[in-house]
Amino acid sequence: MKLKNRYTFCIVLAIFLAFTALSCKKGDTDQASEPDLSQSSKILKKAGDEYWNRMLEESVYLRMKYGLKIEKLPDVSFEYAQSLSDNAQSILEKLEQIDVKELSHEEWISLEILKWQSKKTVEGLKFFWLDFPVIPYFLFSTHRVFTSFQFKEKVDLEHYLNLLRQYPVFINDIQNRLQEQFEKGIVLPKDELSLVVPFWSLCIKEGNQSLFYVKDGRLEGFETMEAKDFQSKLQEVINVEINPALKNIVDFIKGDYSQKASDRVGLWQYPDGLEYYDYLIKINTNMDLTAKEVHETGLKHIKIMYEEVEKIRKSVGFEGTLAEFKHFLQTDPRFFPKTAEEIAKNFRSFIKGMDEKVDLYFLKKPKAPYGTERLAPELEASSTWGYYQGPTATNPRGIYYHNGSKPEERSKLEAESLIYEELVPGHHFHGSLQSENEDLPDFRRETHFTAFSEGWGQYAVWLGLEMGLYQDPYSRCGLYLADIFLSTRLVVDTGMNHFKWRRSRAVKFMKENTTYSDTQIHTESLRYSVGSPGQALGYKIPSIKMAELREKVEKALGEKFDVRKYHDAILGSGAMPLNILEKHIDWFIEKELNSAGE
Repeated sequence: MKLKNRYTFCIVLAIFLAFTALSCKKGDTDQASEPDLSQSSKILKKAGDEYWNRMLEESVYLRMKYGLKIEKLPDVSFEYAQSLSDNAQSILEKLEQIDVKELSHEEWISLEILKWQSKKTVEGLKFFWLDFPVIPYFLFSTHRVFTSFQFKEKVDLEHYLNLLRQYPVFINDIQNRLQEQFEKGIVLPKDELSLVVPFWSLCIKEGNQSLFYVKDGRLEGFETMEAKDFQSKLQEVINVEINPALKNIVDFIKGDYSQKASDRVGLWQYPDGLEYYDYLIKINTNMDLTAKEVHETGLKHIKIMYEEVEKIRKSVGFEGTLAEFKHFLQTDPRFFPKTAEEIAKNFRSFIKGMDEKVDLYFLKKPKAPYGTERLAPELEASSTWGYYQGPTATNPRGIYYHNGSKPEERSKLEAESLIYEELVPGHHFHGSLQSENEDLPDFRRETHFTAFSEGWGQYAVWLGLEMGLYQDPYSRCGLYLADIFLSTRLVVDTGMNHFKWRRSRAVKFMKENTTYSDTQIHTESLRYSVGSPGQALGYKIPSIKMAELREKVEKALGEKFDVRKYHDAILGSGAMPLNILEKHIDWFIEKELNSAGE
């Protein structure tokens, strides 16, 4: 349950950016120092390096992660998207020369990932105009370029100023893209504008109140006069260049743009919108499913999980109906924290409990530490829960930034399952183990797929039950309610984007079937219909697939099954599309059976 951590063009852009890696020790390695490789292996390595090197130069996310100097902000133009597509097509043509028989198993995985990703990038160009880079989710990474910038020497001061001067150009490019979409009849719905306008307006703050301003604490290594001179120049850039650009885009959105905004939501209303949604289903589930099949899966699993909630109702001796029990869970003060600190304290206690069990289920653990911190207040209004931020060069700790606002509306029931998903053994485990795995090719160390990462995150949530956690029956109830929520996503995401549901119908359905507050439902329903259509499908359906894969392995290996080895098989080769993962698990089964027979 994150700000996904990001999709829709950005699907052309973010998919491509996410599909890269950086190793400060690799990449420029001389071919002569490599072991003898087959011709196919050489082609594969060259294609992977080409893919990686381009993104190494241009990915803001990766340059932040590894502490490299960021020279430019993201390019939101169609021309850039076209260049990504052309590059992907070129790589596909090179991969056609490869003889799979000459590859090792790990090389085969690299080949399949490169092919899958390149094809989706080429296919995604058609839908470039159906994504809106003005929504808050898109801006989080860009703003972190400034809020996490490290000042170590004098040259950093000037570099920050130069980078900040690019920001008005970046904003102007976003406005130009909105203008072109506007002329094509593609306009954000009115409901989303209720989030977008306040978000951008809050960014307009004078001088030392701006999020782009650098306070004294970040300049401790500099002489007082030097720091003050920098801050003075900074305030001038903010007041003279940044704020006018921000005001322009807010005025543009409030003007003729908002007058043409629809009171309907969903991709179905745009040219090629239904085709785009089909594309997003495949991107986010890695399966050939129809919107109808996704919708029906959601309805089916809501029913299954409510049967489990009913068992909890009976076990705690609640004498009312299931509907009354749900109302009790939604309103009783015992289930809601009183302060933001209580939210954080609860998360820390669950992390501690998991830490005591994890060695029994995993052969390897990440080297990077992890924990939770409160989300920046200016981001909380447009975020339902928060997001996970992996370790970076400037902060080597994996952090789940949780939403600490309105604690009286943030039920404690699902807090336990949420932390297992976001940190341990969920996203921090799979992301950091992959990034730290120097046996993987460079580009695969930073490859991320929604279906894999969120499928694993939900697998981790249920693993907690197997590990003997969720000792309080209400925590187990929270687990079931969280799963019901994932299933409602399948219903309302398809409902609004394919079946032409009004957002009010989706909100009503979520209120009837979840225990979430009006605030949470408000932001989530906008996320599915506008912010990241289709992305929320990448949780429940892939988690079902993950469960099926484990059942398959247990059945095949019988008494030889070792859950630690299984988890190592899933995580040891990094993220991959689920259709590739399934073949990888078949290979694992065969390898284990052969070793057992020796």
